[in-house]
Amino acid sequence: MSQAKWIWYQGDFEIYHHMLLSCRRQEKGCDYPCQWHISRPEVSASFRREFTADRDGEIRVVTRSKGMVRFGGRLLPVNKTIPVPAGEHKISVELYDIEKFPACFIDSPVLVTDERWTAECFDRRPLPVGCSPMFTSERDDPSVFPFDYEDRAPERIEDAEGGVLYDFGKETFGPVTVGVPENAPVTLVYGESREEALDPENALIRETLTSSDDPVRPARAFRYIFVKAENARRIPLRAAYEFLPLEDKASFRCDSALVNRIWDVCAYTFHLNSREFFLDGIKRDRWVWSGDAYQSFMIARYLYNDPSVTERTVRALLGKPPYRTHVNTINDYSAYLIIAVWEHYFAGGDEAFLRSVWPRVKELYDFIVSRLDENGFVVPRHGDWIFIDWGVLDKDGPHCAEQILLWQVYRSMARLAAALGEEDVYTVRAQALFGKINSRFWDKEKGAYLDSFTSGKRFVSRQTNVFAVLFDFAEGKIRDSVIENAILNPDLPQITTPYFKLYELMALCRIGRLETAQEYIESYWGGMLAEGATSVWEAYDPTQRGAEHYAMYGSDFGKSLCHAWGSGPILLLSRYCAGVFPTSIGGKTFRVQPDPGKYRAFEAQVPVGNGSVRITYSAPELTVCADVPGGTLVVEGRETALEPGKRYSETVPDA
Repeated sequence: MSQAKWIWYQGDFEIYHHMLLSCRRQEKGCDYPCQWHISRPEVSASFRREFTADRDGEIRVVTRSKGMVRFGGRLLPVNKTIPVPAGEHKISVELYDIEKFPACFIDSPVLVTDERWTAECFDRRPLPVGCSPMFTSERDDPSVFPFDYEDRAPERIEDAEGGVLYDFGKETFGPVTVGVPENAPVTLVYGESREEALDPENALIRETLTSSDDPVRPARAFRYIFVKAENARRIPLRAAYEFLPLEDKASFRCDSALVNRIWDVCAYTFHLNSREFFLDGIKRDRWVWSGDAYQSFMIARYLYNDPSVTERTVRALLGKPPYRTHVNTINDYSAYLIIAVWEHYFAGGDEAFLRSVWPRVKELYDFIVSRLDENGFVVPRHGDWIFIDWGVLDKDGPHCAEQILLWQVYRSMARLAAALGEEDVYTVRAQALFGKINSRFWDKEKGAYLDSFTSGKRFVSRQTNVFAVLFDFAEGKIRDSVIENAILNPDLPQITTPYFKLYELMALCRIGRLETAQEYIESYWGGMLAEGATSVWEAYDPTQRGAEHYAMYGSDFGKSLCHAWGSGPILLLSRYCAGVFPTSIGGKTFRVQPDPGKYRAFEAQVPVGNGSVRITYSAPELTVCADVPGGTLVVEGRETALEPGKRYSETVPDA
């Protein structure tokens, strides 16, 4: 008998918690509605199973929904004991829940709820049920997300501005419990910075409480909390850290103490944003953005190598067709989601997950294609947002970076269809689009791809040409030209967001410029740490001073000081410096191609497939040991098959 688990209609758990998360944003005393369509879980579901009881027994269908059990030709109530005679049986649990989502649990010697059940929403289309190892007891409640909690004590308490300022030492996230006396309201101001906490008028999160309010406040982001009240020193205040107990399976240490600190701060930042789903940041909107999530998927594969948050995030973003808008209303974000499904499958090889999301992936693909123009190009339709990046771009007409993403969508769909044994109708579209992009966007004189062929500006951006290299769109001499005239061209507008900077740094690593990326990590991320950052910011401008760093989106404190996309060095150092990456589905084969770059010594552990690789470098000696088969060590063009558990040593000449 397998482990009993709570079961629900496939995707309902993720859709429900995404719905809750999307409706929690608050800003300056207002509840801030989500800015795109949010799916809701099914109201009713039927859970079915055929099984054989090898002896007489009994079951009880535990549920917090309403409904009934069809068993043995009878209609029976839920949450009551049901006798089960030995033999073959069919059972159907039919539930409805207008507030949460239908879910049930059975744990008996003759029958358990697990992955072998199917569910349908009375549409005559049974699917494998959804379930999770987080919910294995009848006391569990899948409508309550199971976070862990740790008490957090302030490192410093001081009188300030007529109140008391609590400094918890570093960015954190969780509920605060405050005691409010009778007839004496208390104002709480949450701040990621000291300046924000001491500015009630402009701080994003502030609230005034009375004794009738719940003393346990909703979980929020903060480093500082300012308490304004009569006798504020006597107001009891406790804080907790709310988190998922995810295990770091990657580590990195080198001969730069600054880089080691950057790794630690990036990892802490990423943990803070790894929750029900991968968030963009923990303070301002706390929404699930597909572009942010795409980078989080890549980072998570190296830091955790745990698919759980990624798969929940994919299901949440896919939502429930029919699709009315692009994901997050952004054309490129729909593309990222499909590309991410292929990359997740390639890294992990979970065919069951792929099959479960494939119908919705295909519907999202059909939606993307339905909005192309007569030439097969992505163009902005009503309600669309062509984003790519906040930088200087020419977005007149079809934008080249969007077309390269669409080309990668076609390639990803072709690979996914092949993995599932379905017809490939996508490769021919990729080939046709490849020719059209090169015909319309390639500028031979500039030696690079233009953003737009309709505006007449012949504008070349780094962003478009980074995609051409990163997604292997540019080939041969064209690739060489793109590198020279765009990627390495100092005259083009610089990329200023850490979001797109990660793509640029990945492209630089791909063309052998790891040292450039290493130097940027130290200057950009190191610059934030020099400003006192305890988690990675949404953006950083070294020319700004003091509280100028915290302003964004027209708000004095609009910038997130804990943003998931800022954790990119984890990916860069694991993938390109340690040099570990899968070369076949599920990581059954992989390469270890270390490049120390500017470091004279480093030690890394990198997960791959079902195991990990340890790399130690002390110039000029390199030692590598993998604990799983399928690895190939590549040094100076020499390839060596890695036997599990065996240490291999190589000499790496100075660059």
